[in-house]
Amino acid sequence: MHATHHESKPAADETLRTRVTLIQRLRVQQDEQAWREFSAHYQGYIQRVARRMGLSHHDAQEVMQNVCLRAWKTLPTFTYDPARGRFRNWLWQVTANEVRMLWRSRQHAPQLLADAADGDGLDQLPDPAVAPVETWAEDEWRAHVTTVAWQRVSGEFEARTQQVFERLSKGEEPQAVAAALGLAPDTIRVYRKRVQDRLRAEIRRLNELLD
Repeated sequence: MHATHHESKPAADETLRTRVTLIQRLRVQQDEQAWREFSAHYQGYIQRVARRMGLSHHDAQEVMQNVCLRAWKTLPTFTYDPARGRFRNWLWQVTANEVRMLWRSRQHAPQLLADAADGDGLDQLPDPAVAPVETWAEDEWRAHVTTVAWQRVSGEFEARTQQVFERLSKGEEPQAVAAALGLAPDTIRVYRKRVQDRLRAEIRRLNELLD
């Protein structure tokens, strides 16, 4: 069945708070819902930064947990001032510092490298002290927000529309997708534009709320 013009209607969302409100709520550490929201919105970005700096999946998970613990301890006294920078900048700086500490600990404990069981090449871990973190932190944020946005809006579209968009996102040519799915090329273009318009709107919204 083909998608209708009603499928991209934004879903109701009563749980997403603005970043200021969320940070204010995090000042009260007993607010478990606020911490669940923090985890849902920011853990993926923390892990992206850690992985980009050369960590294995396992070590990126450890860094993510440490960053969340640091936030847990810091945010009760944290003052959010947009004029001094974005919250995500503070977050990646904390993440980068955690990666640096892990790297330094590995330098002082080389036997851990030889004993690493995950096979992710910890002996090749670059020194993040000289890694140009600032130059790609923004790229990782955009990728993270795009992923979250698609997760949030994909359910608004029928399965065929989702399939078209995901195949196009992987680099398949529109004509090839049309042939594979038995759709007209014009239909492919309509589906893609419909999803792109909705996705861009959601990305703008998330950036305003989480930036």
